[in-house]
Amino acid sequence: MKIHRIAALFLSLVLAFSLAACGQGASSASSASSSAASSAAAESKTEEQLLAEENEILSANDALWEKVFSSMDKNVTETTISANYGDFLLSAVEKAKDQFSDEEYKTLTADAEKIRAIEEQIAALAPAEDAASSAAAQGTAFPKFEGSDLEGNPVDNSLFAGNAFTVVNFWFSGCKPCVEELDDLNALNEKVKAQGGEVIGINTETLDGNQQGIDAAKKLLETTGASYRNIYFASGSEAGKFALNIMAFPTTYVFDRDGNVVGQPLLGGIDKEENLAALQKNIDAALAKDSAK
Repeated sequence: MKIHRIAALFLSLVLAFSLAACGQGASSASSASSSAASSAAAESKTEEQLLAEENEILSANDALWEKVFSSMDKNVTETTISANYGDFLLSAVEKAKDQFSDEEYKTLTADAEKIRAIEEQIAALAPAEDAASSAAAQGTAFPKFEGSDLEGNPVDNSLFAGNAFTVVNFWFSGCKPCVEELDDLNALNEKVKAQGGEVIGINTETLDGNQQGIDAAKKLLETTGASYRNIYFASGSEAGKFALNIMAFPTTYVFDRDGNVVGQPLLGGIDKEENLAALQKNIDAALAKDSAK
């Protein structure tokens, strides 16, 4: 499973989701001035901007990070991920260090250290902004939204009310495990239709109607034979914040008819038997909840 932080585009996936490390000046005066300027700039940045910097760092050495992500434990969960994303990446790099040359290892470690510093800036943001992103991240309910599907048809959060349950899969086009499960998600969508359910995809690179992201997503869906609905909305909306706070891709939620989360989100592809079983457990719980009404 690929881990990816995305900002208002984790690219989005992301995320989405550059940070020029402040160089130390030759004189202490120069260094102090540079530090002050850097601090002022950091204080003026939003969480979305900082997450975008993280994503640019990962994208700059995409091939190396893809190798790191591919070597990760497929059963990683949100509790596995450190509160500081940089620490999580450092741990992942350390576990996979035998796969890299000394120079590559240094590059990855430097990237993770930069991200750790950005995470510290995010943690220090004003409580009001922090609370908004925290609510989206915890997500007991999917925020209200107005958006479109990839064909341009309008869609909003009333889609939940029309289904006994809705399976929402967050992905992005550059995520190999995400793409590998598209046909499985399509098969799942055909199956759950009979139960009053629906599978919805949200490719974080399509947020804000990004045409390049939409074209790439549509091509992948067509290539894999996936015809279930994929939607997008504004990255700055509460729904956009919810999507951009996803830290692991693919991630799949189950929502009930009221748009409330059922069970724990699934991190990893449903092409893995154990993941599909976990998802089915959430679906069964949503069905039981709907039948009890």
